[in-house]
Amino acid sequence: MNIFSQELRNAPCGIVFNEKDEVLLVQRRFPPLVWGPPAGFPDHGETPPETIEREVLEETGVSCEILAPLGIYEYPEVNARLLTYVCLYLFGSLRCSYESKNVGWFSIDNLPEEISPPKEVFIKAYDLYKISTSI
Repeated sequence: MNIFSQELRNAPCGIVFNEKDEVLLVQRRFPPLVWGPPAGFPDHGETPPETIEREVLEETGVSCEILAPLGIYEYPEVNARLLTYVCLYLFGSLRCSYESKNVGWFSIDNLPEEISPPKEVFIKAYDLYKISTSI
């Protein structure tokens, strides 16, 4: 069976910002070996916001609050559709999980080169974060 004929699976993703306007990124241990926001596939019956809150905590040790949906980005090469949400850091200390090599906070002006989704998505997320937190 050709993987491109399969329906893409939804993978909710949380782009989390802290009080210093930094974004939370995870360096993946498994392919694709890039930096990116915490994301994953939902457990049975889980909503996208529930998945994001669980995945962010599991992958980074951080609790977050969903602020707003951002967009949908398709990755047919890995059979996934990334449902991105802008999130606010609540509390927690950074730690790696079995899925990550590293985790850290980054300035929007100093993102890693090997990043997914593209930097433009993080800039769009940052703009929405600033609007959402200034109300």
